[in-house]
Amino acid sequence: MAKFQIFQTSKERLKSGAQGSFPQNLIELEKDKSEIKHPINEPLTRPWLKHFFLTQPLNDSNSDEVKINRNNNLIEIFKTTIPLQENSFNESLLSSWRQFLDVVLKDSDTPWYNGIRKILQTDRFYTAIEQLELDPPASNPQLKIQFYDHTKSLRKFPRIPIKLFFSLPGNEKETMIEILRLAVNNNPHNLDIAFLTYCFLRAWDRSADFIEIARTENRNELEEWYFWVENDLNSVGALKRNIKDFTTAFLIYDRAMLSAQEYKELAGWFLKESEFKAAYHFYTKSKEFEIALELLQNISVKEYGELTNLRRISRGEKTFDLTGDTSRFASMYQEEMETLRGFARIRAAETYKQIATKARQHFDRETIETKYAFGELTEDEYTRLIRQIQERKQ
Repeated sequence: MAKFQIFQTSKERLKSGAQGSFPQNLIELEKDKSEIKHPINEPLTRPWLKHFFLTQPLNDSNSDEVKINRNNNLIEIFKTTIPLQENSFNESLLSSWRQFLDVVLKDSDTPWYNGIRKILQTDRFYTAIEQLELDPPASNPQLKIQFYDHTKSLRKFPRIPIKLFFSLPGNEKETMIEILRLAVNNNPHNLDIAFLTYCFLRAWDRSADFIEIARTENRNELEEWYFWVENDLNSVGALKRNIKDFTTAFLIYDRAMLSAQEYKELAGWFLKESEFKAAYHFYTKSKEFEIALELLQNISVKEYGELTNLRRISRGEKTFDLTGDTSRFASMYQEEMETLRGFARIRAAETYKQIATKARQHFDRETIETKYAFGELTEDEYTRLIRQIQERKQ
C-alpha cells in the first residue's frame, strides 16, 4: 500500500485525502529534521485532515456530492470541539469556541441581578461569525503534529471559518441542533455549551427553540437567562415575582418598558405584598398620582431614602449613605410630595375639562359626585358641573 501511494498522482492523493485514506500517518519533525511517524486518531483528527482535502481548489466545488461530504465532515469536526461522551468530554472548556464566545458575550453591568448576567453583543455577533476561524481543540494530543498534503508538502492542521458551521443547510442544521441538545443534556453544569447552543439558534432565527431545550432539561436558570438575553424583562420580572424576590423584581421592572396599565397592575401587586415603596414607585410610573400621593404620606423619610437608592441602582448610579444626616432625604421627600400634589391638581383639571367640554359625554349626577368624593374635582368645579346638569334638565 505504501508503494502504491508513492506513485499516486497529486489528484489521486487529493481524492484519497477527501475519502479519508490519505495520509496514513502524521509527521513529527525532530530538531535534526528527522521524521517520526504517528498513527492518526481517526475520530478526533481525521475529520480535520479531510476538511483540508475537501476544500482544495482541485475539487469540483459545484459537485453536490462534494458539498454533502464537506457538510457531513463539518459535523464530525464540530463533534470534536464540544463535550460529548464519544470524545470523553475532553472539550468541556470549549477551547475551539473560546474566542468566539468571549467576543460575542459580555457581562452586563448589573451587580444587583442574581442570575446569569451574560448578554449578547449583537453588533459583534454577526461580524464574529463572518470573520473568526476555528482552531483545532487544545485537548487533541496530535494538535502540533503535521501531515503531508497531496503535493507532498508538510502542513499544519487547518483552521476553519466559523461561518461554514453557521451556514449548514437544512438536514445538516437539524443534525447540529440535535448534537447541541445532547451536549446540553450531558453537561448540566457547563454554561458555555448552553451559550454556544443559543448562539447557533439565534443565528438561525430559532432562538425560541432554546427555551424549549431549557424547559425539557428542567434548567430554570437557562429559561431565565433566555428571557434576560432576549431583553424580555417583563418575563424575567415575572419569574422574580414568583419567588418573592421583591428587590430584583423592582429593579428589572424599572428597566422594562411597560404600558401605563401594566405599571398600574404591577403597583397593585406590590401593594398586596405590602411592598409600599415599590407600589408607590410604580403607581407614579402609571400616573396614578392620587394613589401614589396617599402611599407616599405613609412612607417614612428613611424608606424614601431606600427607594431613592433603588432608583439610582437601576440607573447604574452611585447610591447615597443612609446612615448619616437624613435632612437631604427629608427635603427630597417634601419636593416629591409637592410634585405629586401638582400632578394630582393637573389630573383633576384635565378630568374637569374632559367632562365639561365633550358634548357627547353627558355625565349624570352620581358620576360627578363620585369623582368629587375621590378628590378628582374641586369644590368650584363640582358646583359648576351640578349647575350644568340642572340647566340641561330645564
